[in-house]
Amino acid sequence: MATPEIIARLRRATADAHARLDAALDLPARLADAAERRRLVARFLSLHESAEPALAPWAAARPDLQAATGPRAALIRADLAALGGDPAPAPPPPPPVTTLGRALGWHYVLEGSALGGRVIQREMARRGADLRGLDFLSPYGDQTAERWRGFVELLDRLHRDGAADGDEIVAGGVEGFAHARRVLCGA
Repeated sequence: MATPEIIARLRRATADAHARLDAALDLPARLADAAERRRLVARFLSLHESAEPALAPWAAARPDLQAATGPRAALIRADLAALGGDPAPAPPPPPPVTTLGRALGWHYVLEGSALGGRVIQREMARRGADLRGLDFLSPYGDQTAERWRGFVELLDRLHRDGAADGDEIVAGGVEGFAHARRVLCGA
């Protein structure tokens, strides 16, 4: 399957932010340390608890979007409890998600993290690492790749059909990565 034009635009527009976030987080190394794991899981909880309410009205209004995405705050909260961690302080509020396009851009960031998290979880398992408190990395389990493809197809269709403006989708992706960096890295 060829990469949809809007996904290629999103990747280009967010490539630097994505690379900086990955480098700053260094998840495989930091998740191996128990104290760092608790801190990082608490920050992921803050990210999702701040972003998910802003996205919920868009998913509620579009059953196809609701079916293609999934909130993860409850799963992260359970992971944090399993680790004996305390929630992080409240994060800065995200920018308002004012259009369907921006919501799709934000979902691109959050759903993409599930795809990346699955890779990280598998690599840690391959190394024999303790995976306690990391269920949120792979919220869809073996369905992760299929769910990602479904989300990409939906995003592409909504863009091609004119329901979501491409510039708004890209702006949402850029905002999503910026907010993730502020919350996860304190930057």
